[in-house]
Amino acid sequence: MQETAAGRRPAPIAPGWRNSVGRAGASDRAGDRRPEKAVRDLWRPATPRRGPATYTPGVLLADDGRGLPSEPRTAVRCIELANLGVNRAAVTEQAERVLGPDATRADAYGVWLAILALQYTGDVVSADAQCERLARHPLWSGSVRHQNLLRLLRARSSLMSGDATRASNLLKAALADEGPAFPACLAIAWLIEALVHIGELDQAHEVLLEHGLVGRLSAGLPDRPHVLAARGALHMAMGQFQHAVDDYTACGRTLAALNVVNSTVIPWRSRAAFGALAVQRYDLALALAEDELIAARKWGSARGVGAALHAVAIARRGESSVPLLEEAVQLLDLGQARTELMQALYDLGTLQVERKDVAGGRSRLEAAGAVARECGNAYWAERVRLGLARLSGPDNGRTLTRQEIKIAQLARAGYSNQRIAETLFLAVRTVEFHLSSVYRKLAISGRRELATALGSVAA
Repeated sequence: MQETAAGRRPAPIAPGWRNSVGRAGASDRAGDRRPEKAVRDLWRPATPRRGPATYTPGVLLADDGRGLPSEPRTAVRCIELANLGVNRAAVTEQAERVLGPDATRADAYGVWLAILALQYTGDVVSADAQCERLARHPLWSGSVRHQNLLRLLRARSSLMSGDATRASNLLKAALADEGPAFPACLAIAWLIEALVHIGELDQAHEVLLEHGLVGRLSAGLPDRPHVLAARGALHMAMGQFQHAVDDYTACGRTLAALNVVNSTVIPWRSRAAFGALAVQRYDLALALAEDELIAARKWGSARGVGAALHAVAIARRGESSVPLLEEAVQLLDLGQARTELMQALYDLGTLQVERKDVAGGRSRLEAAGAVARECGNAYWAERVRLGLARLSGPDNGRTLTRQEIKIAQLARAGYSNQRIAETLFLAVRTVEFHLSSVYRKLAISGRRELATALGSVAA
């Protein structure tokens, strides 16, 4: 699939899965009903990489890994095993061996890879403890290169723990310093992801433009999979759903060519599934979500399984969706994956309200708000507050007609009134009339607020 950035940016759209998956959602294509095998072929690499090459984020290695001292070689083997998504216990053991008492004297990138491996296992607490220990050592505190690697690792842990604001601040500081052999593309990708989580979409887009990461990306770009995933997240947040699917599936093909199966490296399948639902490619969405669940269960981390269950629950759109989301919430809570937890709680609450369990939905939305406040995420806290406020209004005043839902979702995706009229074969004045009715019923002032208002009424 072509890796492109949208030519004209719509008004920024808030991230959130249930905002993107309505049955009457905006679509640039007809529904996808191809057989499951053909759907899965969309992200199979055309020419799988042969040989022992290992994807090591932030580090450029020769294909055979020659010339490395023993500690980095052990760390590379550790990452290789983690990439395959098997034997999480062995990965933890190897990472701890690299990070033993002599780790402060080891090659910086061997330590970097070992701590990344710990993060892949879901043990963010141990990864943070290792960073704190290294920060007190003169070798690491006295070197710009070492300090920046620690900033990146701490930023990743912060993002995994739900503190996207701290993550963005650390990544900005690292990018400001850079220094020799700095993994700039990886830092940029993680910064964009963090900015998307706190709703700073314009700033995230500016980062992409500043570093020339729009349009087609070079095949040799360092950490290309992470850049594609970050760009996909921004496209999703801005309502450019087909572009998001294209970037995520390109990310998946790149990872597959590098023999990366583990969804905790980049959970591209579940993220692409939400985009596929938004463009009504239901078979693709379900295949992506179920593939990720299989891979996540093989790896066995609570975070990975919880995130995959979230995607499967939304993709199935059936009676099992609420129980699956409840299980996802439990696992994400267990894995201390607070970013994913607040999103899953929000979607669960919204789904329960849609199914007339208003009390249960309110409780879940309140829990999502509590997590957002604990994380210091004002963007998500405000989203949840608005969702709860809408529950207090009379149902009959908020109910949108089928036509209003279609028009509102196209407007949310950035379509102009003229383009909505052409898409739905309506007069422009009719579109304007329906949008005015939508704004009145949802008690909002315009398009920018549609993202947070539609989730609870446009199932």
